[in-house]
Amino acid sequence: MELRLLGPVEAWARGEQIDLGPRKQRFALAVLALHVNQPVTVDRLVDLIWLDTPPRTARHAVQVCVSRLRATLGETADGTIRIITRGATYTLQADPMCIDVFRFRALVHDARDEPMDGAGVATLRRALALWHGPPLADVANPTDQLCRGLEEARLAAAEEWLDAELRLGRHSVVIDQLVELAAQHPDRQRLVALLMLALYRHGRAPEALRTYHLARVRLVDEFGLDPHVELQQLERAILRADPVLDLPQRALRPARPDLLPARGCRPGPFATPHPGPGLLLPHAALSGG
Repeated sequence: MELRLLGPVEAWARGEQIDLGPRKQRFALAVLALHVNQPVTVDRLVDLIWLDTPPRTARHAVQVCVSRLRATLGETADGTIRIITRGATYTLQADPMCIDVFRFRALVHDARDEPMDGAGVATLRRALALWHGPPLADVANPTDQLCRGLEEARLAAAEEWLDAELRLGRHSVVIDQLVELAAQHPDRQRLVALLMLALYRHGRAPEALRTYHLARVRLVDEFGLDPHVELQQLERAILRADPVLDLPQRALRPARPDLLPARGCRPGPFATPHPGPGLLLPHAALSGG
């Protein structure tokens, strides 16, 4: 059986989707899956399912949800996934690799141990391809605490992948996705920098400078922040057509479009601004490609 949380909460067995029941039941399974092989208390489930004041029957409702999930898993998972009760806790026992969240994390970890000139980039693509929408899309709000960390992990991996693609001279392949992602998350300055570099290398320097201007206005007006010094340096480098921003000398074939993460598979907006204080000037610019 496979559990999917990077998008709608789903379970699949032998190529068929399993009916997991109503929203609260699917949400309970998602919480247990995110804490696979770790006990989760009934009170914790109650707090997460009912963000406001829970009803008096909340604990009983959780017990009913878990009982029904246990029956569903018992019928379809062939013992590979099961829910164990110990006192006032529930534990989902399973191989973490049957849950897409843990496969995503493992692939991103593997990619960071590989050279970003081929294998690492391909591994990041595989990781991002696991996403089919906002995390827990049909059971939770994107601003919920369970979702924010997953969204951040996806965006950080996407930034690493896009940076590597630009370093390999593939700006024309990823520029549309960069435009979309930067529009959804205008407060992430590294995404702004990546988009500026891609536009510049695509012969669209005025658009790159306009992207910087819009980001600067937003940061100053809404958050009282100046653009990071490295973003300012990138703007100056574009203004003077600094050769450090040019494409690498080696010729590389573009990535196959069918290997790119699916368009439209993106998380919702963050509830709080994320200025992105890390390295902003893309490695692709620092290395001359």
